[in-house]
Amino acid sequence: EAQHQAKSSSNKRSGSGSSSSSSSSSSSSSSSSNSSVEEEEIAEVEMLLEAYFMHVDNTFNRLQTLNEYIQDTEDLVNLKLDQHRNQLIGIDLIMTGFTCSLAIMTATAGYFGMNLNSYIQEEPVYFNLVVTVSTVGALALFAFFVGMLWHRQMLVF
Repeated sequence: EAQHQAKSSSNKRSGSGSSSSSSSSSSSSSSSSNSSVEEEEIAEVEMLLEAYFMHVDNTFNRLQTLNEYIQDTEDLVNLKLDQHRNQLIGIDLIMTGFTCSLAIMTATAGYFGMNLNSYIQEEPVYFNLVVTVSTVGALALFAFFVGMLWHRQMLVF
């Protein structure tokens, strides 16, 4: 626009000269017609540039929206992965408690499996009593462990 105004003012100055010859007036009219053609070309280029700018701006906005959608999807996937990871940790805790309970029963069987003469192993009442007490104790320990995890809200079913 500044170039356009500068050309217009220079054309007006050259067109309003003090010479009144016909050559001067014809050059003035040809320069004014050239400037109007240039103005039309400049206006046309500006319109094309504005259309391209609007197209690029629209594409940029669509890309930003798509980027936000991708980030939201990544966040959702990460939340689901965290949820499954927490479930696996809970299952691992339950299995650890169960293994600990079985270890108590195994240790009790190991003590009675030694080749020691205590004559306790010969009485069937003691065998049944030891098996029952170790099984009930192991199950009670497992129930206590799961109850403790449930109370501390570390397990969610």
